[in-house]
Amino acid sequence: MQPWLFLRLVVAHGMICCRPQLTIPIPGRSFVAIERTTSLMNTPRNHHYVPQFYLRNFACDPEKKKIRTLAKNGDYAVWAERSIEGLGYERDLYVHSYGGIPVSVEDAINYGIETPISKSDTWAKIQSGRTDTLDRSDKPVLYALVRHLEARTPHYLATQLELAELAAQPDSDTPFTDEERAHYAELRANAALTKEMFNFMSESTDWSEAAYRGSGVSVVRTAKSLRTSTIPVLPIRAPEHPALRMPLPGMVPYTYNLALNPTTMLNLVLADFDDAFINVEQGEDFRLGMNRHLAVQFGHFPQVRHMITDANDELVRDMAWAHYRLEKSDDQRMVFHRPANSASSASGSGG
Repeated sequence: MQPWLFLRLVVAHGMICCRPQLTIPIPGRSFVAIERTTSLMNTPRNHHYVPQFYLRNFACDPEKKKIRTLAKNGDYAVWAERSIEGLGYERDLYVHSYGGIPVSVEDAINYGIETPISKSDTWAKIQSGRTDTLDRSDKPVLYALVRHLEARTPHYLATQLELAELAAQPDSDTPFTDEERAHYAELRANAALTKEMFNFMSESTDWSEAAYRGSGVSVVRTAKSLRTSTIPVLPIRAPEHPALRMPLPGMVPYTYNLALNPTTMLNLVLADFDDAFINVEQGEDFRLGMNRHLAVQFGHFPQVRHMITDANDELVRDMAWAHYRLEKSDDQRMVFHRPANSASSASGSGG
């Protein structure tokens, strides 16, 4: 059974408010349902696009308030301990305009999606390091977690804007249909609509039952540490397979990958795999390969502002491979530099 979200917009005291209700099937409970009405006046302005309950799984202190990350700063990348509360957010990310009135879906996300997942028996297994006990009964929550974290980030929003621009080019390599070109033309003409659609995706769990039923989920455990980032879902191209879903011409197969904790990776494939689920151990080659993919993601995409990683020889090697040179290093801080002409780099506040 898939999660469902029912959202009704109501007008109260001149503000549009969100009244979400989400039901997620959770192992050990019949359901979790949460209903809450919020207004923009009492909603936080710093919107975390990577949940703090997720980042706490990678904390480096007993209180689970700090995390070790490599952060972009122009042409530099600086590794240090940082506050979990102070990263992975943007100001008013989940605010859009509806009829000239500002609408926030921040509380709809927090209380309608994050709370049911973080209170689930599935998350309790992950948080306590018992990922070896994850089984098919945990698939609904794992599926919801990946699909949700993939859709709520600045990287996802930037990708939609990029697609809209590509659709305007008649010689684009992407074979857009006429219907898609019309859709993206409307988005280009209405910036507020683009943000509204992004926010709808961020607070929605309205995925098709067929996509969930056919998906394949793999829980992969490693002996040593995996990396993650503040854009935690990493799509990686997959080998061709007739069961993989590619609904549009020109699409390539790929998988969603999400580190659940420092030694567990979740892999989701949208396909016709008849509800497949496995939980396995993998060796060092898998771990090193995934960590290098995270280094590529960090080096290439401007919206990936923090990579959660240990400071070790492996990091130095991977950063050198990504054209970053180690300039300074001690127990508290590592500073890497990549000349601007070697690859594009970017920084952003609050991420």
